[in-house]
Amino acid sequence: MFSDMPIPPGETLQEEIESRGMTQKELAARLNRPAQVVNEIVRGKKSISPDTAIGLEKVLGIDAQFWANLEANYRVVLAMNRDRDALTANLKWLDEYPIKHMLKRGWIEAGPDKRSRLDALLRFLGVTSAEPEVYHQAVGLRITDATKAKVSSGALAVWLRKGELDAQEIHTADYDEETFLRSLVTIRGMMSQRPEEFVPAMTARCVAAGVAFCMVPELPKSGANGAVRWLPNRKALIQMSIRHKWADIFWFSFFHEAGHLVKHRTQRWIAIDGLDMDTDTAEMEAEANQFARDFLIPPSEWSDFCDAGRFTPDRVRQFAQSVGVAPFIVVGRLQKERKIRYNQLTDLKQRYRWIADLRD
Repeated sequence: MFSDMPIPPGETLQEEIESRGMTQKELAARLNRPAQVVNEIVRGKKSISPDTAIGLEKVLGIDAQFWANLEANYRVVLAMNRDRDALTANLKWLDEYPIKHMLKRGWIEAGPDKRSRLDALLRFLGVTSAEPEVYHQAVGLRITDATKAKVSSGALAVWLRKGELDAQEIHTADYDEETFLRSLVTIRGMMSQRPEEFVPAMTARCVAAGVAFCMVPELPKSGANGAVRWLPNRKALIQMSIRHKWADIFWFSFFHEAGHLVKHRTQRWIAIDGLDMDTDTAEMEAEANQFARDFLIPPSEWSDFCDAGRFTPDRVRQFAQSVGVAPFIVVGRLQKERKIRYNQLTDLKQRYRWIADLRD
């Protein structure tokens, strides 16, 4: 247990010198060191090096480890005091984060005081500054000013970090693109299942291909439908929410993120579906969108279906069955491309909800 009052080792050294009737000059001579060095150690201006600690053991008969520990403890207390001051400066950022939601979900444990919550937040994020931009930079995330005006940078950082932490607990094979593409074909056939059925199955398929698949509940103003990034040790992460609750958005977002893994392999980059596109990544986002559209519904079949122009419920069901997707995928795309209004064919759409939401 450390005191918060830093006591320079030089004070103890001066007491030992005086108890022996020795002067600093004499000690310096016995150590074969300049007198100024000893004086600076006594005044706390210079640290006790390992060599000096060994010399003090020989001259004063006090174990070198004692002096090394005194010095180390002193430096730790100084650092802790600096950290305490830094925590005080960081308190201004605390309101940027959804602390109550994190506590409710058990993502952090903290007392009611701000310092306790700030310390828990920093440990959760794995950073030393609570400024949201610090975490964003750490993971290679760039978001536009327009996005910053609409979402909470702190909530987004927390959501991303939770996926990162969850992924660390998922042991995957090394990423293999061929295996992943085969897994995507299988996963595409799961969309008519209930979430409690397809989520474990998707997770297993992704793990076999070297991809950690994580479902992380959205936070207020976190703004992300999904995210993808490369992790160390040849491992990728696809992180999903159900922010809009519509099944068609969930599945399109998943295949959008999968498209990034297939087409844009890089180790220092993170892409988020649901946020305004950075101009530097607009082309990659467009490619991921195209991948998702074409993987879900082959372009030629979609073109023929749209050219026929008959978007009745029965026709949509028949077309969905013919291409092997759920009807809500077809409806969602028709609405997105403004071929029908958003209030049309809603009976064929589907919503997902978190189990915790159903209990509330």
